[in-house]
This record gives sequence, structure tokens and C-alpha cells, in this order.
Amino acid sequence: MSDQLSSYTDRFRTAFEITHRKLGQAVFAKLESDLTMPQIFMLHMIRKEGMPKQTHLAEKMGVKPSAITVMIDRLVQSEHVIRKHHESDRRIVLVELTPLGEEVLKKAEEVHKEVTARSLSQLPPEELHILVEAFEKLASFY
Repeated sequence: MSDQLSSYTDRFRTAFEITHRKLGQAVFAKLESDLTMPQIFMLHMIRKEGMPKQTHLAEKMGVKPSAITVMIDRLVQSEHVIRKHHESDRRIVLVELTPLGEEVLKKAEEVHKEVTARSLSQLPPEELHILVEAFEKLASFY
């Protein structure tokens, strides 16, 4: 890797991580929820995976099943998710969002869009165009 590419890589990674962290913090602060950021992320993963098994969530998130169990316990207690047994194999435990969980996610997405729009509006239109096209191109590599 050339020195210039290495420098760009470091600069990009640093800027991306700072932006991602600060954007998440701004969204979380404006959301005014009793849930933690990891719990909101868990709700997002549950919706994305469509009534997943707890073990599947653990695999997707790269954590031990016991860590998922504790988080799901708290989300069940706060009535954001429910556990269901699989119809044909009662040993399999599935997790599903409740209407309250859906409501929190909907609000989080609205706040995220609002905060992101506010940030992006700071760029001149030509820079915004370049940024979005570059990110779309980068995303297409994966």
C-alpha cells in the first residue's frame, strides 16, 4: 500500500468512526428513550432478521448467547419484545418485536434521518453530491 493510500485510509477511518459515533450520540440524545444504544440496535437486528432465534442473534452480533439472553430479558421486561416458541420445535425460542418495540424503532429512524439531514445540510450542494456518490460507490464494493 502506498504512503498516500495509507494516509487516506487512516484519515477516512478516523473521520468515519468519529462521524458514526457522534451521529449515534446525537440521535440517542434526541430520542429520549429509556433504552440503551445497544438495546435499540438489538431491536433493529430483530426487525431486520424477522423473528430470529436468540442463537442467531448472538451469531450475527458476534457475542455469546448468554449476553443476548440478558439483553432480551430486559427488552421483554420493558415490553419491547416477546419470546415465542417455534411451532414445530418447542426448544427453539424466537424473538419478536412488540408494537412498543416497533414504535421506538420508527421514532429512532425518524430522528436518525432528521439528525443526518441536519449534518448533511452543512455541505454545499456540490460537495454533498460528491460525498453521496462516493459512498454509494464504496458500498457497491461490498
